Amino acid sequence: MKFTIAYTLLLLYVVSAIIFWGYSLNKQSSVIFELEKEKIALLRNGDQKINFDAELQNIKAKKIRRTKQYMGEGSTFLLIILLSASIVYYAYYHQRKLSKLQQNFMLSVTHELKTPIAGIKLNMQTLEKRKLDEEIQMKLIKSSVNETNRLNDLCNNILIATQLESTSRAIYSEEISLYRILNEVVEEMRTRYADMKIELKCTLEDKIIKGDSTIWKLVLSNLIGNARKYSPKEELILVELKEANHKTVIAVTDRGNGIPDHEKSKIFEKFYRIGNENTRSSKGTGLGLFIVKKIMQLYKYDISVKNNTPKGSIFEVTI
Repeated sequence: MKFTIAYTLLLLYVVSAIIFWGYSLNKQSSVIFELEKEKIALLRNGDQKINFDAELQNIKAKKIRRTKQYMGEGSTFLLIILLSASIVYYAYYHQRKLSKLQQNFMLSVTHELKTPIAGIKLNMQTLEKRKLDEEIQMKLIKSSVNETNRLNDLCNNILIATQLESTSRAIYSEEISLYRILNEVVEEMRTRYADMKIELKCTLEDKIIKGDSTIWKLVLSNLIGNARKYSPKEELILVELKEANHKTVIAVTDRGNGIPDHEKSKIFEKFYRIGNENTRSSKGTGLGLFIVKKIMQLYKYDISVKNNTPKGSIFEVTI
């Protein structure tokens, strides 16, 4: 806030100074013109052989040239000042926005790390200090494995997000069956989250593409995981492999609260999450959709989001 006020006052002072000097030069030019006109009038009255009209036109031309010169230089200088000021302010605003996003990221990462670690620690302490029957032991172990998977996913997302920013080419290491990859990811999600309602629907023949199966599993896991975060547990998440406009489309549909239109262009930004980190209830780091977008850009595919009816969102990968 202090920077913005000081910056605005300084910019107004510089612009005002340029306008003032422009006004002063124009006034001075008029004074010079009047003095030169008086000079040729005195010369003519002194019986000097002088063409008054020609000399008058000459000093008028000089005045016009002076006006054009300082107006041109002043306008150019003013334009440079305003352009430079815009660049500086944009850089400041962008840095401030990035700083806020990074702060939110650190808050969310801290929460994401502490929660599973605390859960695993509690489960291990319970197993260590108490004699439990086999069923309860298996529940605690399964809970610890799930929390470990959360930590693993978080570390993978952070690592891959860092690597993607320095990568300019997609990985084409094998032929991939989209249906097989989708089926594996959906089954993995069902195993990991027993209360999750998810359905896989395929309305076209299997699509074989060139790529990397690990990368594609990450894309699909992030899309399905995002749908799970923002959907009520009782609502179905639909994963589809279909054809639209002669193109292959992978669609992940949820029935959550949906995404406001003004947020749709921001959700793929790094660290960006809807709402405030201190008030939102959903877990996450703001890296999942950024990774999906970055991978799709590398493969030159398209990722988009639109509203579901009557509520929720539809994320579509178009190949």
